[in-house]
Amino acid sequence: MRSRQWMVRLISLCAVMPLALTACGGPSVPLGEVGNVEGSLGGASSDEPRATLVAEDILSSGGTAADAATALYFTLAVTYPVAASLGGGGECIVYDNETNKLENLQFFNKAPAAGGAIAIPGNMRGMAALQARYGRLPWSSLLTPAEQIANFGEPLSRAQHMAMVLNEDQLFLDYNLQSIFKDKQGEFVAEGTKIRQVRLASLLSTLRSEGGAVFYSGTWARTFIEDATNAGGKITVSDMINYKPVWQEASSFRVDNNMVGVSTTASGDLYRKLWSALYDGKGILGVDVAIPQAEIAAATASVFSETSNISPFISHGATSFVTTDNQGNAVACVVGLGFPFGSGQMGEITGMVMAGNLPPEQREFLTSPMLVVNIPNKDFYYASAATGGAAGTVASVTTALNVFAKGNNLDPAMDAPRLFTMGQNLPLLYESSMEAETINSLSGDFPVMVEVDRLASVNAIYCRNGKVPNCISRHDPRGYGLSLIEN
Repeated sequence: MRSRQWMVRLISLCAVMPLALTACGGPSVPLGEVGNVEGSLGGASSDEPRATLVAEDILSSGGTAADAATALYFTLAVTYPVAASLGGGGECIVYDNETNKLENLQFFNKAPAAGGAIAIPGNMRGMAALQARYGRLPWSSLLTPAEQIANFGEPLSRAQHMAMVLNEDQLFLDYNLQSIFKDKQGEFVAEGTKIRQVRLASLLSTLRSEGGAVFYSGTWARTFIEDATNAGGKITVSDMINYKPVWQEASSFRVDNNMVGVSTTASGDLYRKLWSALYDGKGILGVDVAIPQAEIAAATASVFSETSNISPFISHGATSFVTTDNQGNAVACVVGLGFPFGSGQMGEITGMVMAGNLPPEQREFLTSPMLVVNIPNKDFYYASAATGGAAGTVASVTTALNVFAKGNNLDPAMDAPRLFTMGQNLPLLYESSMEAETINSLSGDFPVMVEVDRLASVNAIYCRNGKVPNCISRHDPRGYGLSLIEN
């Protein structure tokens, strides 16, 4: 009798105390609130610390990798506008464990039908498409952090500050940008300076409440067209309404039992060619199979000498990020404005930095994001996304091969010295950390060699044996971002 009474009391306790759900077999924190997920969260890495922290909160709240990537991106649009403004475009490689597919979501900037100086934005519609297909949390909750940061202000990060300072000589910024990022003496404001972007906050508020597609029609479309026209653009309402992101199967190639998914564009083709030239039959799970720098240099020269419309310059006009969740879903993205701060003009009404309508040879090359997945077993192994012009492709490929072919952990794989060249008879750039013996061995084939401090920046997540509890994430030490993995 007593046991039955205690059972009744226990059932009543579970019914009237939702905060004690853990004792009754469920999570103690509701979906959508930080702390909902117990144990392995997944991970995130990006070029700007605040954005990574927001992504971690989304994962802790029960969000998917797509939710985390969406919140991360919109935060970047506020905290790292030099590359991630709402006016930019890009692409993502996406793996969904349930559908067991590698997909390529493309939302690049497009040229208006009439041309002009300003490109049609893609980021807003692209990230909305990603979250609509693979998100779990309410859309509004993902944009709230970015809106609050823009409205109330946030200390300027070292990442944004250094991106401005390092490109100071080549930047032209209009009055609106200068009023936010320069002081009265005309110098870029110091790291840690509180930055508010009230007009951008107003746009983010609308996107949060009405969805990402609202920008491409109605009042906001006409508002952006007015801003773009004042900056020399020729965008029309039809251009905006007709803009659509594109979903397609990722370009994939097999490596042992795993599939590598990359972009279907020329950047993905370059990635595949370089990987194939360097892999050369080495087992993906091989241990200590080193790839000599001379071999990397020769393969790079061969692959990139075949291209004619890729700009080799390295700037901070693009940014990358990767996310994964505790279900083994993953997202890797690269977005950009083509040039640091894009056109150099900020909308008077929208508060967003607009991308210039530039031909490929004049804008920073976007490296393909990539994912490595074992499709039969539904095991996610690796995500990578890189920036740094054409050198980003070499950095991304060699980092991955240092993990898989050489059997390195992610830290030494990312720390390894890098090189880059556009052809056999063109200068070879190499990092100052490269050993003298290696430099001397390269000088015979590359008579013009240039030492540089750093080449490209990589964000990556590696899950040993394809298991989420074994995942680690890393942001490149050459940058000023942040990576987090929670197990």
